[in-house]
Amino acid sequence: MNTFNHKIQTISIAFLFIFANILTAQEDDILPFGADSVYQEYYLGFNLNSNMNGGLVNFALVKPLPNGKTKVILLTKDDFVYQAKGKMKSLGNPHKVDLFEKYKIENLAVLDNLWKLRYREYPFFTREKMSMGWSENDSIPFLPTGAQMEILRGFGINRFTDYIYDKEAFRLLSAMEDPQWVKAYKESY
Repeated sequence: MNTFNHKIQTISIAFLFIFANILTAQEDDILPFGADSVYQEYYLGFNLNSNMNGGLVNFALVKPLPNGKTKVILLTKDDFVYQAKGKMKSLGNPHKVDLFEKYKIENLAVLDNLWKLRYREYPFFTREKMSMGWSENDSIPFLPTGAQMEILRGFGINRFTDYIYDKEAFRLLSAMEDPQWVKAYKESY
């Protein structure tokens, strides 16, 4: 009986050891939010296409696909800002980095100027006087000139339905804060 009890104890200890290792391994596989080894599939971005809700810009989480297309999860402007600031859990910012700070974007009001890249005049009726847009296309007032589109292509925008995302999106926002860049954009016709 002693030998049998010893075998049972040995087997029990072995099972406990194996079970403890399995639990520890499972815990190691579950990484906390913001861990360095989190794989990032989605990126924060936007496009300059108007939407059915009356917005002139679509904010989104964008996942590039191998076929060159993208999968998009639309966001509100507020959710975009919270996620980009690292204040809200985000597939597009899993490390909780303040992307506005990283790309030296000083004023979040730049998001309200994105429509100016496409339009000469604010396209909706409002009671308040809106400043002029930056598009200089006389023949088609809701599209930039060819030279302006060439500038936007440098950020990854070939069509207004294209989503600009990741560092290119924030690089564009940063450029829009530079009065020299805005001047050059407005004078490109």
